Amino acid sequence: MDGVITHQQPYANVNQASVKQVPAANFTGVLAKWSWIVLLIAAFVQVLIFTTLPNVVAVASVLLAWQIVKRIFLKKEMLEAFPLSSFLIIGYASTQFYFPIIFTLIEGKPLVFNLDLPYDVFLHSTVTIVVLALAHYVYRSLPYKHGTQSNSWLVKAGLFNIPSDLQLWIMGFMGIGATFYVYLYTPDIGWEVTGSASDKAIQALMPFSYIPFFIPFGEMYGKDKPVGKSTVLLLIGYTLLLFLVSIGRNSRGGFMIGFTTLGFSYIMGLMLGKYKNKIFTVKNAMIAVFAGWLLTGPVADIGTAMVLVRAHRMNIPYDELIGLTLDAYGDKEAIRRYRLADITSKHDWDENYLDNILLARFCNIKFNDASLVQAARIGGQDPYMATFVEDYIWATLPQPFLDVFKINIDKKMLKGVSMGDYLYYRAGGPKEALGGFRTGSMAGTGMATFGWWYMVFLGVGMIPVFLLFDLLYYKRKVQNPLTGTIYMQATFSICGMLGLDAVFRYLPSESVASIAIFLIRDFIQAIILYLVIYHGTRMLNLLVRKRKPALVTSN
Repeated sequence: MDGVITHQQPYANVNQASVKQVPAANFTGVLAKWSWIVLLIAAFVQVLIFTTLPNVVAVASVLLAWQIVKRIFLKKEMLEAFPLSSFLIIGYASTQFYFPIIFTLIEGKPLVFNLDLPYDVFLHSTVTIVVLALAHYVYRSLPYKHGTQSNSWLVKAGLFNIPSDLQLWIMGFMGIGATFYVYLYTPDIGWEVTGSASDKAIQALMPFSYIPFFIPFGEMYGKDKPVGKSTVLLLIGYTLLLFLVSIGRNSRGGFMIGFTTLGFSYIMGLMLGKYKNKIFTVKNAMIAVFAGWLLTGPVADIGTAMVLVRAHRMNIPYDELIGLTLDAYGDKEAIRRYRLADITSKHDWDENYLDNILLARFCNIKFNDASLVQAARIGGQDPYMATFVEDYIWATLPQPFLDVFKINIDKKMLKGVSMGDYLYYRAGGPKEALGGFRTGSMAGTGMATFGWWYMVFLGVGMIPVFLLFDLLYYKRKVQNPLTGTIYMQATFSICGMLGLDAVFRYLPSESVASIAIFLIRDFIQAIILYLVIYHGTRMLNLLVRKRKPALVTSN
């Protein structure tokens, strides 16, 4: 039967989630309802305690933005039809509106804490969520059958083939090996913005270090076999290894991205009905409390310890850096003093918003404020900013391409600074600031480069971005081997799951230029790289299977 997958194993061993989908409406509906109730409570308390007009306006913006998300995107039908593009918009609304109002309240701060231009920050963010909703409406109206392209080249190329657990382990160790080589064995490669094609190819393998974490989430990519206890123990050991490598390269994101991707996979599975939605249990409550303590306590402290020893990461061997980091982690007084100094100090470029260094990665709207302050100092559209943004896009392309077409740009300089650096420099900052990698914001760089026209570029550019992300999700026909009934099974490509953290935090970006970079290189590179790695590990997997009978016979 063309386009139909039939389970080969006995029906008794088939995962029930594959045969009969758990209704997603229950969890998604409950999530939408309780997210709104919690938001209303937080909004009321914010306005009650912090009664300034900027805070009241900011709270009203949050309520408006989340109402848009709740009514359009946080729905079963939308998530089943357009999962990753909807997840992107939910991620933007969460990081720019929902998380800030919740986490600032937990820390006893107003929503507009330390914002110099609160009205501008929430005006730009509110207009952005409206533009994204309109762009997504246009995208949904396109004459294209989303998620059912059984004959597409991506399906034929093997993007949705189910990798074995052995393949995922091989991919994971390739990623860790690449990380070790790039940042620990030859650290010059990791900190250089340019380099040989072979070194950059190895560096591109680093994200695969998180891929074994998807083994327990087989339902998401079409696997039926349950996970055994031995796999759980292996994953714990693997996590510790990844943790040590991350400390050795002095990267908080190195281990946090793995955990957040894991969490996003589970949440997405709940929303799509892949898992049982009975999450409000005593066991899960205990796990949630433990996870909250871990993130706000030990993990936050180790993140701060990494910052304390960051100045040494280029000068000493990785084993000594790990030792220094652990020593700094043990010095709780030094950690407390650093956080206090970070809160009370004032700079021309101030990024202080949340005290928790890890939570700030998901909702630091001070980045928007800092960029808008610099844009206001520039006072209009800066031609130098426009040239920088254009050259920054060209710099994404390989050097041989630039040489062939005689595109003369300083790629090393362009990739050695951030958008925030250059915006700060153009607003009057010292030239020495270039290379500090300040985190810019799309609002500030957009106003300094294009004025309000940057919203047009955002809206138009996001339409193909939505389309490309949703190509990583596929509904295929599956036949029940017992009854012969054919049903639709929705699955992700592992490539798509690997990028869930990036999808959730795709916006806000430093500039609308990131959209062009994603379209001309990042997406294509990710697909090609995954297919090469998948088929390479598949061949290794087949070789291992062929050798097993021979080994048994020889014994």
